[in-house]
Amino acid sequence: MTRWNAGFTPTVLDTWATLLVDPERTERAAQGLGLLEGRRAQLEEILRIHKAVPAFQHTLRTLVAHGTEQHRERAAAVAAWNATEAERLAAHLRLLGEELAWIADRPGMSDAGLAVIKGFNNARFYTDPAPRWSRDVDVYVPDWAACRAVVTLLRERGYVFDEKECPWFKGEFARGRAEYGQLFLVRESGGWFSRVDIHFGTYSVGAGGYLDLPLTDFYEPVAQDLGYQGVNPTGTLLIMFAHALSDGYVSVKDVNDTVSLALTRTDVDFGRLGREIRRHSLEPQARVLADQLSRLYRDERITGLARELRRAAGGGRTGLWRMHDRDWHRRAAVNATHAFRSALRQRRGALAATRRAVQCAVFYNRRLTVRVGERTWTQKLLLRLMARTDLTRWLLRPDACPTMIHTAHPALATVPVAGAGGRGRTASPSLMATSADGVRVGGAFPDRQLVSIGDDVFLCSWDQVVGRRQVAQAKRIAEGGPGDD
Repeated sequence: MTRWNAGFTPTVLDTWATLLVDPERTERAAQGLGLLEGRRAQLEEILRIHKAVPAFQHTLRTLVAHGTEQHRERAAAVAAWNATEAERLAAHLRLLGEELAWIADRPGMSDAGLAVIKGFNNARFYTDPAPRWSRDVDVYVPDWAACRAVVTLLRERGYVFDEKECPWFKGEFARGRAEYGQLFLVRESGGWFSRVDIHFGTYSVGAGGYLDLPLTDFYEPVAQDLGYQGVNPTGTLLIMFAHALSDGYVSVKDVNDTVSLALTRTDVDFGRLGREIRRHSLEPQARVLADQLSRLYRDERITGLARELRRAAGGGRTGLWRMHDRDWHRRAAVNATHAFRSALRQRRGALAATRRAVQCAVFYNRRLTVRVGERTWTQKLLLRLMARTDLTRWLLRPDACPTMIHTAHPALATVPVAGAGGRGRTASPSLMATSADGVRVGGAFPDRQLVSIGDDVFLCSWDQVVGRRQVAQAKRIAEGGPGDD
């Protein structure tokens, strides 16, 4: 994005994509509409990248309904620019809501400890949920057994693993931390798709950390006889700060979610929140959010929450953290910094802290892009020094781990399936069962690890690079043919 456009981005998001609460902000939003003239293309790009079309449209509808007469016509004209896209997104959100209702209605879901988190949970705090769009349904279950049950349920409905996403398994058995991670499943129907992201076990924080607490501590009922729980405001804020590491910045959705929470709930446990923020090294993003709320709003409910949040995060600077900044290198830097600080706070030693920081830096600077090819000697050396998770023996670790690349990932499409004959073939796939039901592993540590969940086979790579021969063999296993030792 150009420097000029980068300066335009915060203006758009802070003026028209954040909730209007104070009358003076509403007036400024109306008076500033002239800034958008001639910038429709840039505006649409910004709203698309930051998933802010619904919030922007909500602001424009507010100005049309309640703005001064002189601004209503211009607000209506600007709202028309994104009307078609806004309706498409609203239809998609309705579809996701129907899928969530279907999941909630299945027998056994309440016994599985299912909870909705992030978007659909946070929308509960809005007096009008129209501005709160979600690309997928995020759910949480306490362990792998419950996750396996949800996966089985979704597969029976026609869901498949999202071939474009890279899930992961982590764990720390020596410290009593069982398997945890995230899976992505999608279902397409009539040109529409719905996606369910399943977070299971310990909640991951970026690529190299986790929330060292039971997320079930923050469960609260959503509605009577509903098959899932929600997450209360304290847990919502902790998940928000943890998830911010995945993006590397504090988003406009975080601002709107927190504003809505401040306007509708008064039960944030700031004592617990402050302890957990400091214990998990989440202070910088909490400070950025608190400062943004104080800068944009005058409503005492919002500024009061901002003061409590700043106090909970302690004094100090925000460091590398920014609002709305999608720079990949900054994303790598904030994750590396967090991984280093977290490891030191956990008394894992300077060497382990440095290794975790380098892992995160390499992981995010790859931009999560899968590539088929051979590694350079430098990459091979780095892999040997930094790779620790041995999936072939199910020795899981909590630091940056190999992500799992589905054999049907688009980046692997040009690699053919390995033939049935040839040297080194075995009579059956070289995958062995693990302690996790339905999960098998094989291959070789560190750069040829394989994981299967049911019939789906994944190649595992710490740096998103996989070799052609490895891909061909994995595809052969996925088709039910003989594998390769």
